[in-house]
Amino acid sequence: MDTSEANDILNEVDKDGESWPQHCRQVARVARCLADALNHCGADIDAELCERQGLLHDIGRSKTHGPLHGWTGFTMLRGLGHAAEARGCLAHWTKGRRQEELEVVQMWKPSFVARVYEVFEQRPWDIYDSVVSAADSSVRHTEIVSIEDRHQDLFNRYGDSVWMRRAAELAHIHATELGDILKSPVAELISPLYGTE
Repeated sequence: MDTSEANDILNEVDKDGESWPQHCRQVARVARCLADALNHCGADIDAELCERQGLLHDIGRSKTHGPLHGWTGFTMLRGLGHAAEARGCLAHWTKGRRQEELEVVQMWKPSFVARVYEVFEQRPWDIYDSVVSAADSSVRHTEIVSIEDRHQDLFNRYGDSVWMRRAAELAHIHATELGDILKSPVAELISPLYGTE
């Protein structure tokens, strides 16, 4: 898959005037910015893959806006033969939570959670996952913002919960890990894009 094909897949489901496809485009923009900067600092990652994962991370929303949209997107893309891009759907959904953290969520059976984590057992959380997590945590609806602003909006919409607090904590952890490679905070790199719709 190339970026053009990822755009085609997103455009195909962008028919109902919903905002999530534009959110995906903005996440892709931030992911590419991060990946290019990381490569400039010697990371040697596939920047186009980061961009494609950003473009398609919420593709499951074309089927459901429920809590399993990440898994839905993963199965959709994997079924099309795009396993690397599918991984971005899981990364933005789990945000790097440990398996035990999902097992205590009562709506999901342990057998389902085990299936999710089989993917991460094959290849543990890595820099690509952190890029998708940090990029998704930098886009509020369709606007590029700070991680703090993005997660405050999520708290306002969904309420304060262990799940939401952990998502914010993990986003900061991933941004810090990327900042260590960049030798400067992720916010410093992304802040010129703040407010961009």
